[in-house]
Amino acid sequence: MKKETFGNKALLMIISILLLIVPGSSKSFAQGAPFPPPNQLQVFSSQGLGFGSFYTGSSGGSVTISPTGGRTTSGTVVGLMTDPGMPAIFNVRLVPGRLVHIQFDASATLTRMGGSETMIIDSFVSDKPGNSFVTSSGHPFVNPVQVGAKLNVGTISANPAGNYQGVFSVTFIQE
Repeated sequence: MKKETFGNKALLMIISILLLIVPGSSKSFAQGAPFPPPNQLQVFSSQGLGFGSFYTGSSGGSVTISPTGGRTTSGTVVGLMTDPGMPAIFNVRLVPGRLVHIQFDASATLTRMGGSETMIIDSFVSDKPGNSFVTSSGHPFVNPVQVGAKLNVGTISANPAGNYQGVFSVTFIQE
C-alpha cells in the first residue's frame, strides 16, 4: 500500500473573495500520443475548502459544506448568499481499476489572522461512498474527489469577524 498525505488550506472568509478564471488560460495541444496513466498514486489539490461569508449571533453554531458544495448553518449562524463557500477538490491520477481509500484527520483548527481566536473543523467527508473508490479509465486518468466538512463557530465574542485559516490533512491509500 502507498500513502500520500496532502495538506490543504481551509479558508473562512468574512469578506467575499472573487475567484477569477481567465478564459483561454488553459493550453490545448495538437493531436499526439496521450500520456500513459501513472503507476504510482498522484494527488493534486485544485480547490481549497471554503465556508463562505457568514455572521454569528449570541450563541454560535456551525457551518457545513457538503462535498457537492451545498451549505447549511445551525444555531445563530447566518450564511450570506454573496459567498456561499465551496468544497475542497483533489484530483487523483492512477492507472484504471485500482482501489483508493480516503482518510481524514479527526479535526483541524482555524486561527483568526492577526488574532488568537480559533474555530474547529470536523466531520470531514468525501463525495465517494464509504470514502473509497475505484479509479476510472480514460485519458487523462483523473478522478476528482470533493471534500466537505463542518465548521464549529463560537459566539461573536469568541469568534470575532475576520479571516480564519488553517490546514487539514487528507490521506489517499492505494491498494
